[in-house]
Amino acid sequence: MFPYEPREGQEDFMEFISKNIDEGAVCLNASTGFGKTPAILAALLPQAKRHKIIWAVRTGNETDRPIEELKIINDRLGKEFFGLSYRGKRDMCLLARDIRLEEEMDYQDVSFLCENRRKNCDYYLGLQNLDVEDFLGGPKLYSEILKLCREKGVCPYFAQRELLPYADVVSLSYNYIIDDGMSWSVKKLVPFSSSFLVVDEAHNLQSACGNLNSDHITLGTLTYALREIQRFNSLEARRVENLINRLRSELQLVFKETPGEEIEFNPKSFLKSMLRKIGANMDLLVEALHLMNEYGVKVRRSQLEEGKNPRSSLFHLSNFWLAVIENMDVQGVAFVASREGENIVLEMWDMRAAEILRDKWKSFYGCIFCSGTLNPIKAFAETIGLENYAGKSFHSPFDRNKIIAYVTRGLTTRGEELSREMAKAYVEAIEKFVDAVNSNIAIFTSSYRIQNDLITAGLREMVESKGRVFFAEKEGMSGDSSREILDSFKDAAYEKNPGVLCAPCTGRFAEGADFPGRELEGVFLVGIPFDRMSIKTQLYLKYYETLYGKEKGTYYAYVVPALRRASQALGRVLRSKEDRGIFILGDERYTEKRFQQLLPDYIQENILTIETPNITRELKNKLHSFPK
Repeated sequence: MFPYEPREGQEDFMEFISKNIDEGAVCLNASTGFGKTPAILAALLPQAKRHKIIWAVRTGNETDRPIEELKIINDRLGKEFFGLSYRGKRDMCLLARDIRLEEEMDYQDVSFLCENRRKNCDYYLGLQNLDVEDFLGGPKLYSEILKLCREKGVCPYFAQRELLPYADVVSLSYNYIIDDGMSWSVKKLVPFSSSFLVVDEAHNLQSACGNLNSDHITLGTLTYALREIQRFNSLEARRVENLINRLRSELQLVFKETPGEEIEFNPKSFLKSMLRKIGANMDLLVEALHLMNEYGVKVRRSQLEEGKNPRSSLFHLSNFWLAVIENMDVQGVAFVASREGENIVLEMWDMRAAEILRDKWKSFYGCIFCSGTLNPIKAFAETIGLENYAGKSFHSPFDRNKIIAYVTRGLTTRGEELSREMAKAYVEAIEKFVDAVNSNIAIFTSSYRIQNDLITAGLREMVESKGRVFFAEKEGMSGDSSREILDSFKDAAYEKNPGVLCAPCTGRFAEGADFPGRELEGVFLVGIPFDRMSIKTQLYLKYYETLYGKEKGTYYAYVVPALRRASQALGRVLRSKEDRGIFILGDERYTEKRFQQLLPDYIQENILTIETPNITRELKNKLHSFPK
C-alpha cells in the first residue's frame, strides 16, 4: 500500500506498526520529512474494511493531509479507498457564510444558528435530495465537499455525516476524540471500538486537553452581562442583575490586599463569603445561575433575529460559574486571578490530561501516536494516560553533511530578567550569524519578553543596517497579519537580501509553519523556552509533583515541554532530505546532557561548542564547502 520508493527507515516503520497495532497502542517518534503519513496509511489500509482509520489532527486546517496521501495511494496503486476531511459546523455552514457571519462566529455560535434556523434553512431542507453517489468518486478534501454541496444546494455539515459510514479514512480535529460533547456525533456513524485511531502531532495532546476544559471571564464579561440583563423588565431579571453586581463587587475586592498581578483564586471561600453577605446558600446561587443562562439564551435568539452573531455574555458568565461550582473540589483543576491594568481576569484551568484521556484510548481497537518531538516516549505516554504501548524512535532522514550545529558559550537567558548587557551580547552574536549566513534565517526566542528585550537592545536596527528585511511576530496578531508576514518572509528567500524572522518559540511560526528549501536555512535559538514561573506554572508543577513525585513531576511538567518547543523551532529548517540547516543554540545550558539528549538526533549528532566571537569565521569556513 506504500505509493513511493521506500526511503531509509520507512519499511522498518511500517513493519513496527503492523507487528504491534493489534496489541493496542503504538508510539512513533520520527521527524518531519520522514514520510510518516503515507507510511502509517500503508500499514493500516490492508485492514481498512474491518477497521476504519480515524486520523486526528490539532487544527481543522491539517485535516486534508492524510486525504491527499490517500488520493496518491489510489492513483498510483489502482485502489478505491474512500476518505474525507471532516470539519465542524463553523467551517461547513453555508448559511453562516451567506449572512456573512462565519468569521465572527465560533463553534458554539454556529451550532446555535443551526439549531434555531434549521427548519427554514434551504441547505438543510436540500438534504432530502442528497445522493451520496455524487460524492463517492474518490477521497474528498474539505474544500471539495464544500464546493459540491454549494453546487447541489445541500448542507455540507450534514452531507459529510451521511458520507461517514462509507469512509475508510476520516480525518478530523482532536476535539472529536477528546470532547464527549462532540465525539458522540462521529462515533454513532464510525464505531470507535472497531476503528484505528491515529493521533498526528501527538505532543500537542496535553495542551489541547487543557484548552478544551478551561475557560475564563473578565470584569468586561460582567459589564456586558449587566447591559444584556437590563434589556429585560421583570423581578427575575432584577434578581439576575443583583447577582451580577454582587459578583463584580466581590471580584474587585480580590486584589485589594494583594500587591501582585496574579494569585491563586479560591472559588469556594470566595462564594462562601459572598453568599454569607447576601444571606443565601449554594442551591439558591445555582438556581440564579440557571436563570441567568435562560436569559442568555433569549439574548442569543434576539441577536440572531437582528442578523448579528448570537453571542451572549450572560450565557458565558452563567456557564463559567456553573462549571466552577462543579469543579472547585476537583484535584487537577486550578483557578487563577490576574490583574491587567484596571481589568481582572478569572481563569479556570484543567490540568488533568492523563486522567481525562486515559479512558479515551481504550475506546478504540488500536491507537497510533506520532510526532517529530515525542521523545522521551515514556514521559509522553505517562502524561496522556497511556498504559500499554509499543514505542520506537526512528532516525531522521536528513543528510548530516548538510547540517551545521553549534552551542554558544557565554550566552544564557537564565533568570527572571535578561540584563541589558546580556541582551546586547545576544544582538552581537546574532549579528555574526547574519554576517555569515546569506539566506533566510529565523531568530526563535524563548518568549515574547526575551524577543522584546532583544528588539530594545537594537536587534531590528542591526538587521536593517545589513540591508536585510526584519520580520517580527507580534503577540495577539490576527491570522491575516501573520499570514502576510509569513508570505513576505518566504518571498524574501528569493531576493538579493534575504529576510530575518524574529518570533518566540511559543508563537505561530515556531510550530506548524512550513519553510521548505530556501525559505528557511538557519535558526538562532535564543534561550531555552521554559514556561515563565507564574502562579499557573507553579500550580502545574505542584499538580505533576503530586502525580509523579518531585523529580519526575518537574521533568514532565517543566523540562520536557520546554525542550519540545525548542525542538519544534529547530525543526522548521529541515523539511526534506534535500534541505540544509545551520543552527546556533544560543544558551550555554544546551551543553548539559539533560537538555541536549531531548533535542533532535540531527542536532545531537552534529553539535559543537563555539565561542561567540568566532561565529562568523567558523560558519564561513564551514559554509565554504557546504553542499548546495
